[in-house]
Amino acid sequence: MSDADISAPANEDRGELSLILDGTNMVLRPTFEALNEIEQTLDRGLVDLARAAIDAKLKLSEVAQIATACIRAWGRDIGDKGAAGATATRISRLIVDSEAGLHSALRTISAMLSLAVTGGYDSAGEMKPSAKKTTTTEKAPVDG
Repeated sequence: MSDADISAPANEDRGELSLILDGTNMVLRPTFEALNEIEQTLDRGLVDLARAAIDAKLKLSEVAQIATACIRAWGRDIGDKGAAGATATRISRLIVDSEAGLHSALRTISAMLSLAVTGGYDSAGEMKPSAKKTTTTEKAPVDG
């Protein structure tokens, strides 16, 4: 991957999360296209994948495929040809060789998929206006 990987951190307001592989910050960008690619490639729905990730029941190849689709989406968005051309085989090897290993990658994938299926972000990866609003009150509402 190129130096652009290090200089462009994850933007949490866009639903992005970071995955550190080979000492490089790789950003997972869950765009509509990436999520659609994940479903088509793995032949499983997002909710099913999110549940499997939470339960730590995804295989290395599935974790790598999910990460790869989102890394490529991020690479295309920032113009990083290395990230945009990432392959699942390479990402899989980087996950295994990473200091934190598969468990850490699975936790990050789980968090990303959970965010994707809860509806907090639109198809471009932007936070929906309703998710940005925070309402606080001094007292809880009372019936009656």
